[in-house]
Amino acid sequence: MPLGALYLAFGLEKENIEFNLKIFPFYKYGYDLEKLYSFLTHSGDIVAIGCWSDLLPCIVAALRKLKQNFPEKIIILGGIGPTEIAEDILNEFEFIDFIIKGCGVYPLPKLIKKVRSGCTILDDIDGLVYRYNNAVISNCYKGFYLNIPDFPARYYINNIHSYNHFSIFTSFGCPYKCTFCNIPLLFPKRIVYKDLNKVIEEIKLIASIKKYKKFHLSIRDETFIINKKRVFEFCNLLQSERLNINWDCYGRIDRIDEELLKIMSKSGCQSIYYGIESGSNEILRKIKKGFRIEEAIKILLLSKKYIKEIIVSFIYLYPFEKPSDFYYTKIFFRYLKSKGINVQLHPLTPVKNSEIYLKYKKYLFLSKEIQSTFRPAFNSMPRACVELIRKYPDIFYYYYSYNSEQLHKILKMTAKMTV
Repeated sequence: MPLGALYLAFGLEKENIEFNLKIFPFYKYGYDLEKLYSFLTHSGDIVAIGCWSDLLPCIVAALRKLKQNFPEKIIILGGIGPTEIAEDILNEFEFIDFIIKGCGVYPLPKLIKKVRSGCTILDDIDGLVYRYNNAVISNCYKGFYLNIPDFPARYYINNIHSYNHFSIFTSFGCPYKCTFCNIPLLFPKRIVYKDLNKVIEEIKLIASIKKYKKFHLSIRDETFIINKKRVFEFCNLLQSERLNINWDCYGRIDRIDEELLKIMSKSGCQSIYYGIESGSNEILRKIKKGFRIEEAIKILLLSKKYIKEIIVSFIYLYPFEKPSDFYYTKIFFRYLKSKGINVQLHPLTPVKNSEIYLKYKKYLFLSKEIQSTFRPAFNSMPRACVELIRKYPDIFYYYYSYNSEQLHKILKMTAKMTV
């Protein structure tokens, strides 16, 4: 469920701006450029569209065609995908009129009002990137979700009562400094918490939509577990309000203990996702995870004792990874699978402005061998998308991989692994 779009709907509704919320079904059509273009042709005079990095080539290709055929349409781009490269996008693609960095809940209504009134004074819209006198201008950007509404407008989703799986945020941000990630840059003030009473109220609203039948809730916070006192309070509120739900969340090795696992299980937690990222202590040190693999194994086995499903993510193909490092990842991958834990293996995906990206971006290359679970193989995408990816590596970096002297040796080591 597209929570970002539903938060935007809340902001537009609050400002009495008429709009038509449409969600393109990527789960059905995938990266079908013609389907996406056809979907966009039925839009209004102002098209505001958000996406993640994996969808950006298709979005840009479709918007280029849309602007060619409907030059009167105003195109506003937003979301995590364009945020870190907003200036580059406006410099290269004249058919995109505006980009809103970060959360657009409040900037988007303000921009629409000004566009419709013909006002050209735009320097008071936070996070807006636009053109003025043939120059790209970037307004002050304070980060994602520093002032968010309490509830996304879920009632705009058709047949929402038929959904059995819902997502929710109780906080935004992350204080950790993992070198492959840029979350600390997106959330300069570290963690922004929502009032737990408001969170429970939101869950109650979902329960009323479901007519109090059991449903599953995914907590999407990057660091839900970090404040143990708050997690205890959340679990106690779920139980005291007798909310009949199953739920899942992300975990942190250094914040979990047995007492916390017990109450999480008792309140309906069915799954915890842990980003372990490597079986090598040397890699864990370099990426600044803050724990050793021995500690991780201990907590993962303890978690499995209380929680039905434990999911573990390992990353490989770091630009500084050696076969000896990956050997340990392979060993612990197999060991955890033997203990009934769901183990995933993902090639490292570049993240703009992360520490690793800034240091190793000169080694990025396009590879047909490296298949990621987070993006399609670039050569399987529509030709227009492939051409964009090849021509603008600084914009569509997400489809690239880090090269290294050891890359092919490590790829061979993955051949017999079942992911």
